[in-house]
This record gives sequence, C-alpha cells and structure tokens, in this order.
Amino acid sequence: MAEPIVFIDSEIGVSDHRILDLGAVREDGAKFHSPSVRDFSAFLTGAAFLCGHNILHHDLKYLRPLLDFKPSLGVVDTLYLSPLLFPERPYHALVKDDKLQADERNNPLNDAEKARKLFYDEVNAFNGLPARRKEIYYGLLNRFEEFRGFFAFLKYRPLFSAPERAIRREFEGEICENADLRGLISGRPVELAYALALTGCGDCYSVTPPWLVRNYPQIEYVMKMLRGKPCKSGCPYCRSAFGIHRKLKELFGFERFRTYGGEPLQERAVEAAVAGKSLLAVFPTGGGKSITFQLPALMAGQTEHGLTVIISPLQSLMKDQVDNLNEYGLVDAVTVNGLLSPIERAEALERVANGLATILYISPEQLRSRTIEKLLLSRNVVRFVIDEAHCFSAWGQDFRVDYLYIGDFIRELQEKKGLNSPIPVSCFTATAKQKVISDIRDYFQARLGVELELFTSAAARENLRYVVLHQETEEGKYNTLRALVEQKNCPTIVYVSRTRRTRQLAEKLTGDGFPARPYNGKMDPSEKVANQDAFIRGDVRIIVATSAFGMGVDKKDVGLVVHYDISDSLENYIQEAGRAGRDPSITAECYVLFHDGDLDKHFILLNQTKLSISEIQQVWKALKDMTRHRATVCCSPLEIARQAGWDDSGSEMETRVKTAVAALENAGYLKRGRNMPRVYADSITVKNMEEASLHIDQSKHFTGSQRLQAKRIIKALISSRSIASAGNDLAESRVDYLADVLGMEKRDVIDCVSVMRQEGLLADSMDMSAYIFKQDTRNRSAQALDRFAKLERFLLGQIGYEERGFALKELNEAALDGGISHASVRDIRTILYYLTIKGCIAKQEKGGQHVIITPLMAQDRLLEKFGRRIELCHFILEQLYGLAASAADTVTMADQALVQFSLVGLHKAYCDQIRLQDSQAGTTLSDVEDALLYLSKIGAMRLEGGFLVLYNGLEIKRLILDNKIRYKQEDYKTLNEYYRQKIQQIHIVGEYANLMVRDYDAALQFVQDYFQMDFRKFIARYFKGERAAEISRNITPERYEKLFGGLSETQSRIIHDDESRYIVVAAGPGSGKTRVLVHKLASLLSLEDVKHEQLLMVTFSRAAATEFKKRLVSLIDGAANFVEIKTFHSYCFDLLGKIGNLEGVEDVVRDAAALIESGGVEPNRIAKTVLVIDEAQDMHENEFRLVRALMKRNEEMRVIAVGDDDQNIYEFRGSDSQYMGTLIREFGAVQYEMTENYRSRENLVALANTFVHSIGGRMKAKDIQAIQRENGVVQIIRHTGGNLERPVVEQLVKTFHSGTACVLTNTNEEALRVVGLLTRHGVRAKLIQSMDSFRLYDLAEIRFFLKAIDRRQGHAATISDSAWAGAKDELRAAYRSSTCLENCLNLMTEFEQAKNYGRYRSDLEEYIRCSQYEDFYSSDRETVFVSTIHKAKGREFSSVYLLLDRVPVENDADRRKLYVGMTRAKENLYIHCNTDIFDACRIPAVEVRADPMAYPPPAELTLQLTHRDVVLDFFKGKKAQILRLHSGDSLELDGDYLIGQVSGVPFRAAKFSRTCAARIRDLRRKGYRPNSANV
Repeated sequence: MAEPIVFIDSEIGVSDHRILDLGAVREDGAKFHSPSVRDFSAFLTGAAFLCGHNILHHDLKYLRPLLDFKPSLGVVDTLYLSPLLFPERPYHALVKDDKLQADERNNPLNDAEKARKLFYDEVNAFNGLPARRKEIYYGLLNRFEEFRGFFAFLKYRPLFSAPERAIRREFEGEICENADLRGLISGRPVELAYALALTGCGDCYSVTPPWLVRNYPQIEYVMKMLRGKPCKSGCPYCRSAFGIHRKLKELFGFERFRTYGGEPLQERAVEAAVAGKSLLAVFPTGGGKSITFQLPALMAGQTEHGLTVIISPLQSLMKDQVDNLNEYGLVDAVTVNGLLSPIERAEALERVANGLATILYISPEQLRSRTIEKLLLSRNVVRFVIDEAHCFSAWGQDFRVDYLYIGDFIRELQEKKGLNSPIPVSCFTATAKQKVISDIRDYFQARLGVELELFTSAAARENLRYVVLHQETEEGKYNTLRALVEQKNCPTIVYVSRTRRTRQLAEKLTGDGFPARPYNGKMDPSEKVANQDAFIRGDVRIIVATSAFGMGVDKKDVGLVVHYDISDSLENYIQEAGRAGRDPSITAECYVLFHDGDLDKHFILLNQTKLSISEIQQVWKALKDMTRHRATVCCSPLEIARQAGWDDSGSEMETRVKTAVAALENAGYLKRGRNMPRVYADSITVKNMEEASLHIDQSKHFTGSQRLQAKRIIKALISSRSIASAGNDLAESRVDYLADVLGMEKRDVIDCVSVMRQEGLLADSMDMSAYIFKQDTRNRSAQALDRFAKLERFLLGQIGYEERGFALKELNEAALDGGISHASVRDIRTILYYLTIKGCIAKQEKGGQHVIITPLMAQDRLLEKFGRRIELCHFILEQLYGLAASAADTVTMADQALVQFSLVGLHKAYCDQIRLQDSQAGTTLSDVEDALLYLSKIGAMRLEGGFLVLYNGLEIKRLILDNKIRYKQEDYKTLNEYYRQKIQQIHIVGEYANLMVRDYDAALQFVQDYFQMDFRKFIARYFKGERAAEISRNITPERYEKLFGGLSETQSRIIHDDESRYIVVAAGPGSGKTRVLVHKLASLLSLEDVKHEQLLMVTFSRAAATEFKKRLVSLIDGAANFVEIKTFHSYCFDLLGKIGNLEGVEDVVRDAAALIESGGVEPNRIAKTVLVIDEAQDMHENEFRLVRALMKRNEEMRVIAVGDDDQNIYEFRGSDSQYMGTLIREFGAVQYEMTENYRSRENLVALANTFVHSIGGRMKAKDIQAIQRENGVVQIIRHTGGNLERPVVEQLVKTFHSGTACVLTNTNEEALRVVGLLTRHGVRAKLIQSMDSFRLYDLAEIRFFLKAIDRRQGHAATISDSAWAGAKDELRAAYRSSTCLENCLNLMTEFEQAKNYGRYRSDLEEYIRCSQYEDFYSSDRETVFVSTIHKAKGREFSSVYLLLDRVPVENDADRRKLYVGMTRAKENLYIHCNTDIFDACRIPAVEVRADPMAYPPPAELTLQLTHRDVVLDFFKGKKAQILRLHSGDSLELDGDYLIGQVSGVPFRAAKFSRTCAARIRDLRRKGYRPNSANV
C-alpha cells in the first residue's frame, strides 16, 4: 500500500516573500485553501510525502521555516520529473516550460490538484518504461533530492545498478560507442539522464524545455558528447549519423559534392562542420555555398536536437533559402525578419521554440531583440553561420558595422548559457581578398577565441566567357543590349546601378518586343517576389535588376548576364556575373557595356550613402544632448536623427542612425542594449479565464476583433503566471513579447491592454511617465499650448475644404500678420505632422518649403476635434502638475520633473469632471492618447515611456560622460578604411574593364592576382606612380583633371585642405576667388564626404549666390542643384519662416542669430558640417553673431571664410574685416593668401600694389603678383580744375574701341552727368545704380509676367513648363519695345538656372523681392557702363575710367574704395583726379601727365527721377493709361507735368513734386533747358 501523500501549492509575494495563499489536496479527497500556515501544517499532519510542482526550490524554500510539519519519507517535485518522463512532443498537456498550464490566476488549490494529476501521470509513465531505462534513471538520479522522493514513493530499487553497461545496451546505435560515459556518469549524471530521455524519445524535433536548459546548461555539452561528435574509429552510430554522402543523398538527392578545379572543397567544409570545427569558406557564386551549411545544420538537428542560427544581411535572401529548402521537402528552416506579417513572425518563433525548426535565419539587427535572445537561450544552439562574412572587414566590398556586434552577442550568449566551450562558427563569402580573410579570422580569434579553418580554392569558373564593350553614348548602350538579347535568346539578367533604371529599361525592352521585368530592393515585396518567380519559372526571360537580385536564386539556365552599368567592385562583378552558367554543361556569356563615366555614378552614389565622420559626430552630439541628465536613454532612430539635425525623410535614415550608433559603440563611447520599449501588461485582477471571457463578452468598449484579441492576451498572461516588473527583462507580460508570440501588431496589443485596464481586467498601474516643466515654470507648458492652439486654429481656417498647395513661409507670414506673434515654420510643420499622423489631413512635401494639403474630413469636424483636444490638453496639464506637486519622490532634471501617471486614470478623471456636460460626452481613451501625443509634439511635455511609445526603441547607455569628449579621426579609422577600399574597388573594376578590352588573358590574370595577392603588392604591380594616388580619390582621373587641373599651387592647397577646421583666405583682386570657392565646393561634395544638405554657403548678394550655383552646377551637376547657397538675409528669412525681400532686412540677421542661440530653430535647418562665407570682409556684427551661433550649434562644423580686407568698402554700414581676424585669433583658423592676379596687366597690378601700401592694418603680407606679363595702358591725368566729366568722356571716345568699359564715379550725380555726355557723343551707355527704394517686384513688366502665369494656371504652387513659356512669350510680345525687357528676361533665365529642380510660385516671388534691377544687366561689349565705385564692386572691365573730382582721402576706408575702383580694370586704366592722392605713385609703365585746362560744367545733364520726385496721388484714376506706357517711351515736359501718349492721344502722365519742380527751376536759372524725357 502506498504511503500517504499530500499535494501542495502556494502563492508567495514576489518582493516581500510573504505567504499570500496556500492550497493542498490529500489522497482521501480532502482539500485545503487558506493563507493560514498553522492550519496548513495541521492539514499536512500524517503525510509521508509532500508533492508539488517546483516545490523544492520555490514553495518549501519559504514554507519550511514556518511549518511545524516535516514529511517522514520525502518530497516529490513533478517539475524535474516531467522532462524526464515526457520528453517527446506533444509534451504533457499540464506543463508549459517550468509552469503548470492554468486558466486561473494564482489559485494554489487548483494548482495542487493539477500537480496531483501530473504526478500520477508521471508514475504511470515511469512504470511503462523498459526495465533497463528505469535502471538507468535510478542509477543516475537517486542520490539527488529532486528525484529521491519519487523513487522512494514508488519503492523502486533495481536488482543491480550498473548505469554504464545499461546505457550502452539501451541506446545501442543511438549514441557514439566511444563516448566517455564513465566520465559523464560521474560528472554530469543529471544532465546525462535528461539527454538520454531526449535521445530515447525517437523524435528529433523534441527539445529540452527552456527552464531545464537554464538550470542544467551542460545538457547541451552532454548531447554533443553522446550524439554530436563523430568518433575517430567510426562506430556504427557515427557512420550512420555522420555519413555526409548518405545524408546528402537522403536530404537533397545529390549523388556527390561539388568540386572546384578538382578540389573537393564543399565536401571538406561539410566534414569540418560536422566535426564541430569553426571554419571560413570562400566559395564562388553558384558554388553550392548554401548546402555546405544547411547539410550540417540538418544533421545537427537530427543528432543533437540542435538549432543552427544563420545570420544574413538580406531579408530576400533568407526567404529564398527557406523556400529552396521547402522545395526539397525540408521544412526545418524558418526566418524571422521585417518582411513577415505579425502572424508569420509568431508562427516562426513558435516553431523554433517547440523544436520544429532546426535552422533559423535572422539579420544582425535581430540579435538586439529580447525575444530572439530569450529564444536562443532556450534552445541548444549548435552553430552560428555568418553569410556574406566579408561584411566584417573594412577591406571587404560591403563592410557593415552591425556585423561587429555578432561576436559580442555570441560571447554573451555563451556566458548566459554557462558553456565551457565556444559555439562553433561558420563564415561564408563568395569573394574575398587575402586581407579580408585575415580580418575575419582575426575578429573571431579576438572576440571568441575561435580559430577559423580556411577553405578556399584558386579555381575559376570555366564555363563563363567575359566581354567588355566600350560604349560612348546611352543610345549605343541600349542598341547593343537589344542586339545581345535578340542574338542570344536565352534567360538573361541585366544589371544596372540605380533602382529607377530597372523600370525604365524593362519597360523599354518590353516595348521593343523583349518582355522584361524589373527587380530592385525598394520595390514592394510582393511585386519583387512575383517578378523573381516569373523569371525563375521562365514566364519572362529577361530581368533588369540592381545587385539586390540573384543572391540565393538558383536558376541554372541563365546564359547571358549584361552589366548595363558596371559593378562597383570586382567582388560584386564576379558574384553577379557568376549567376550565369550555374549549369556546368552550358557556356554562358558575361558582357559589360562600359563607359568611363559609369564609374562616376558609383562615386556619386558612394558620396551620397557614405556615413562621414561629421555625421557620426552629429549623432554623438545628439546622444550627448539626450543623455545630459541621465546616462541611459531609450529612443528611436527617428528621434536621434531629428536631434542630430538630419533629414528624417530619407529611406535609409534608420539604417544610417544605427550604423552611427554601432560605430560609437565599437569605439567605446556607448553601449547599445536590446531593442525594447518599456511597456508591460501586468497586474491581472480576474481569477480565471472563464471570468475574463464573460467580462470581455459583456463589455461595450471592445470592438468585435478586439474581443478575441483580448481573450488571447489574458489567457497568455494567466498561463504564464509571470507578474512582470519593470526590471525583469524576461517578463512575458512585456508588450513586444506578447505581440511576437501571439502574432499581433504591437499597437493592437496596447489598445487591448488599455481597454482591459479600463474594464478592470488588469489593474490600473502607473503605466505612463513624462517630463513636465517644474512648478516654477509651469506656465511655459500652458503658454506653449495656447500658442499652438492659436496657430492651429489659423491653419485649420486656411486648409479649407479641398486640396491646396501652400508655401510654408507664406503661411507663416500670414499667421504673423494675423496677430500670432510667435508663429514659425517649425511650429507649422509640427502641427501639420500631427494632423497627418492622426488622419485629419494628407500632406505631400514639395521641395522642402512647399506642401500640398488635402483635408480628410469636413472642416467643422476638424474644428470640433481640435476644440475637444485643446480642452483635454489643458485638463491633462493641470492633472500632471497636481501629481508632481503631491509626489514626494519626483525625479527631476534641469528645469523638468518626471511624473508617473495612469492613462486610464486620466481618462476617468476627465470623464468624472465633464459628466454633466453633454458637449464632451463620449471622450475615449484614444482621445486622451491623442492629447498626450499632441502635448509631447508641441513641447509642452515630453513622454518618457509608456503605452504611447510604440517604436522599437534603441536602448543606449552612454559610457563616456564628459561632454567635451568628441568622436575623433582615430575612432573613425575602421569605417574610413572601408570607404577608402570602396573607392579603390571602383577604380580597380574600371581598370579591369579597360584591360579586358585590350588583353583578355591579362584581365583574367588581373582578377586572379586581385584575390590571391597581398593587396599592397597588387596595387604596387598594377598601379604605379601617380596611378596609386589616383585610385585613392573618389573621382575618376579624367573628372579630377576637369575639376582641379590648372590650379595654382596656392589654389590647390586651399582646395585640398581637408584637415583644417577653420580656414581664412585673404584673396587679392583678380586672384580667382570665385573659381577657388566653386572648386572648393566641388571638392567638398566630391572628395570630402560632405553631403549637399550639410553644406551652407552665404554671400552678400543674390547675384553672387546665383553665379556660384550656376558655376557649381556646370562643374559637377547632380547634388550641386540642392546645395544651399544663399545671401545672409535670405538664409535668415528662411530660419525665421518669412518671405525674403529687400525691405525690413535691418534686423533679420540679428533675429535669426538670436533664434538659433535660444534653440528655437529646427535642428535640420542649421545642422551643417561646412559653412562657406563669401566676401567675408563685409561681415558686420550681426552676421558674425550668426556665424558664431552656427558654430556653437555644430561642434565639428568647418568654416571657410574668403574675402579681401583691402576691399572692405562698406564700413559705413558696419562691415569690418576684423571678423576674419577673429576666426584666426580666437578659433585658430589657418590663413591662406591668394596673391596671384589673373585679371590685370602687370603695370596695373604694380600701381595697385604701390597704392595699397598706404592702407594700414592689412592681413596680407605679400604683394599681389601679376600673372600676365604684358603691360596695359595706365594713365594718371592730374587736373588743376574741376568738372572732370568732360575730359573723361572725351578720352573714352578716343581710346575705347573694343572689350568692355566702365566709367567709375564717386557720386550718383557725377554718374548721371557722364551718362548725359556719353549719350550726346552717340555712345550707348548704361547706368548701374540703385533705384532709390524702388522695388523690382513693382516693375510693370514683372507684374505683367506674374499675372500671365496666373491666367494660365491660377494660383497653383508649382509653375508648369507650358505656363512659364507662355507667360514669357506674352511678355515679349506685349513689351517688345521696353528698355527693361532685357533685364526681365535675364532675371527669368537666372531663376530657371537657380531653380532647375522645380519652379515654385513662392520661390519666384521671393527671388524677385530679394533681387535688384541692376543685378540683371547683360555684359554688353558695345555698351559703356557708368557706375559709382560701390556699385562696381565684384565686376571687371577691359577698360576703366576713374573719375575722382575732389574726392577726399582722409582715412583707410577712403583708400580702400579707390583701391577697389583701380582693381576693376583688366587691360587699361585711366585715372582723372585733381588732388595729390597719386603723386607718390611713380612707377615705370604708368604714364603721369598734367592737364591744366579748365573745363566748364557739362552742357547736358541727365536726371533719373524716382517715386520721390512725383506726386503719387496724381496717378489715381490713371492706372490703365500709365500701364500702357513702356520703359523707353518718350515723354514731353509741360510746366510741372510729364506728358505721355497712348494711341496718339496725349495725357498728363506725372506731376513733379515740389522739391523736384524747384530743382528743375534752379537748373533753368543756371542756363539748362529740358531737352527730352523718357519712361
């Protein structure tokens, strides 16, 4: 008769270990359920055995000290017996891992009854075992308390106990005969018992439970010793289990392994893997690489019940490999990647967890997942396979920083598993140089102490024929491709370099009768798969693809591979070409249609995708800012990108941020943890599943689909019996874990959990946290809310009822004009972003500053939602401040406090407050969420964690806490080496193509040497002398010569200085400053890793900005179109969100600088890595303040300031060249002097040098050197009298015959008199002077043009080509006689060139408002220009006539002005003066003569009248007549009136103002008579 046994269970407090509840069942059916320990002891009295599930190390651990009772015979723990007696799938129905399955929450009586049932099932299972198996278990386990009680209860004792002999007999043929059983029996008896139980179950898909793996990690070692390691003698088991040829036939149907040049490379690599060795295999494309790791993985699944983890960078490749195995009838492989739906992901994870999968494909990023880590800890991981292993090496063609984490993960996994020996590693790559091979081997030796055995072959594919055809034009390329396709008529892969071209070329081929499909990495996954499958099936014979196609695709009959664009490395070319001729019986052809310009496309793409050191520095600064008050932060890549000032709209943004974080981690700046949003579903309040289901069914808050989802969630929580805490990384109540295992979207889990809290199914815990401003600054939150509310109400009024285009700056100005004083483009973007993500509007970005908005609901509905949200926001702020005030332990940082609160609690409090207000009835949890999100977006508070934090966050712990520490060049060396290698690889593949055209055999030898020689020796052999330097530049030699050939030594030094952080260039006149700046910009973009969005150039005139952009585009095209080249004022107007114009510019730079200093500008508007300043000598205080502000916000920003202190002639408005000196003195800028003058003749330069010595405090130490050796005509005519206009004009008439000429004067009046005299002499003259506040926007021709556009397309945001061309034609026809037409057309041409990426109406208006009429004069060689010296700065002329009539020279400012005038001349200079200013300038080849003649005042004067000279009210009622007059039309004078004619009818067109009329009367008294007048 069995001894009395009692089955017990307890509920113990998680933190305080108090006894919360007790349950017990006796054999006579008596039950106990009470928390009383005394009564519990009494109930147990008389029991010989106590039995329970996990009773030994859980229940009795806390109960023993409290109980008066001790069982007389022992304790039985069903936990340890279950995997021994039920090792086979399906496992016992009552057990899930280490827990009893439950549909009730923490009911000890219920669990005691289940333990009773499980125990008797275990008794029956043991009794049903063969006698030898019982003997083995007893012999191994009886000495351990976890098992002793069970054997005692059964009164089992074998006749004799000889475990070793019994094991060998019982498991003959199932384990290795040479396994060290004696050692295992003495050293690992428990692990041996469990391993034998698994072995004896006969199901290779059954696995050891995760809890057992955690508690007895050496089970995996024992399994390997028994079944996973072939013995040397080759026992029957090992011959059967490890016969690789038999397994190859059995699993894949192949008779033999593939060989390479007679070498059995594949077979040897498989043997090494099966023997448990770590290896590196370099197999050519099509070489059977996949089977080489799949076969050992499948064998390990059969022998050790092991899991092989295959890490691959490509999601599509994972899918292909799993699909290929399925075709062989092998369903052992799964993949977990971003292409899977939640249900597919959950199914894959479940198959791995329950042992059905023996191969798991994942990406390196998946190793950061807590779910994946937990999964791998639960399985016997027998090997890691790393595909595309060249990604480890900076010398490989595709280095990936995230690969460097793999070794750390494996090491941590080994440590957590407690493994004594490392998990074997297999690395595979198709192509690898010797340096790459050594890098991979060194990496694993350093990280894991693993030695990789190398398997590689020098054999080449013999059934491929390579051909390179030079093609000069795109048309020639296409015609050749079409001819090849037609001629070969076989399955064909066409490779191109850009995704867009895949579609273009496929459509073109299809249109020409050759059906083709596109394939690229950015396509919709379903279309990608459909196109790939159509090609593999043969439905279509041509696929046009990027390099993303082909990896893992096993199509044996591809007979033609055409590289329409050559690959970016020999490695990739060999791989891609190798996708032809997979069937060794066919000869395939591989063509390259090559043009040297193709390499430039790769260089441009590399520049665009390269992660520069400055970008990593920006991410490091962003993370320093985000961790300023606490070392660890959980944030998304998007948040980091925005904080760093990056454009967050790019498709590769997340990858680039993660790469930057990985680089910082690799350099020791931070430690990245797992991807884990800190969100939990805990505190179950219902007792059982039945109660939960009833509650869910009766609730009105769940939708139909949510009811089923909620039941699945609550069941998972109850059955897991895991009460989560925020510090428990393995908590099964974590929302992301629930989403993974249940196959649900994370958002759906969160929504269900929120409603369950609202319904009381889950306790309402403080699940949210946010930082709010401290009590003393609480008004800041309310003020921010009020400010945004006003702005949003305004925007909702603007949006209207239908789709409309908006210029953001126009919207902002309208808001400012509407009394919203703190409006900004940044705030408008924030509101539009929020409205977009909440489904209120659809927003389409156009060109950065333009949006098209489509309302998705009626305006009254929008306003209703807006009102409700703002009211709810005010309530939330009050509630949070109340919580912060009452909390004693509030965490604070700077001016903010961390508040813990409940989402459901907020909702309930709000509903209680408004219960009597029908207007707000129906407020939901979603409304509260929306309001919280809104408050977070507008900066009134900052959500720190909780249910609104949906992203898969990066957990980052900052290791270096000193904010002054910067990411350095030394830290960047690995990435830098990789990019340097990428550059060389592009050059090398170009060299191969050229060599293949000349010498086929030499080209093949070139390829062989590339892969087999030491890389440095390879370079020395094939790239001698200057060529070695050329292949280190990311530009072809031809393009390099075009960009940088012909530069002087100084110019080259400036352009190639990529190390100096600050550069000041003192550039003399004619020294090629503009050329140097344009080529420096080209160098920054092409050679120095600067992306267009990170480069800012500021100038002092719109004309200069346009000229720089025009020259840059003509030089390098591409990204140059998007470089920000603006005037100081235009850039500042952008920052302030205002439309630029020439009015109100006085304070715009000051205001923008202040806004930057206060942190009020979006980071991406000011995140720059290079700032270039033109005419730096003209900076005044506010402009340099702006520069300082930008430097402070961008720690690593380089500054290049170019100017000439000798030409600072705007001191009267605050300009000062001392700011150039400040950059040198305070910031350590490197100074360069550009003293070569390419503009002027030698004697002109000599005169200027002599004169400039009279200026004090100059920056340049050297004299200007004339490059031209010829002399020009230089005359100084010293007059004794005044009225110098006449001698100047007379000399000009005599001497000017060709080229360009300009008369420079000191005053506008002098310029007008010169124009009059020139006109009288029949010389065509143009006056360059300002229009006295006249706005170009108000010119009749400009207004006509804008209206002509509107007539054609209304007020559309973009101007169509047809509307633009039609309006220009209409303008020409209407104003063909206007003298302003030429300047207007010039303006339009320059706008077209400046905005060639798209014409926006708002851009055009701003361009006009920021321009001046004189900016658009043509350089007419037959016209003499007349200008003041100030207006001529920056221009140059063949001949200059300098009129200096009594010009005072009292200080350096006066001298600099004259210096500017003198240095405008290229060939001839005539100086007319009547002071002693040039008396000291006695220079050979400069003629000085005296002119004693007294000249009378000019007989003719020209007056240029402005709006100040007429009576403006006089124009009332005359608009139609006035607008019919054109510039240049004749007018007549009649007293105080100007008379015009329209259709032959005279009318008074204007009336002189009193001042103007008096001036004319004064001239009459002096003898002048009005002669003519023109419009």
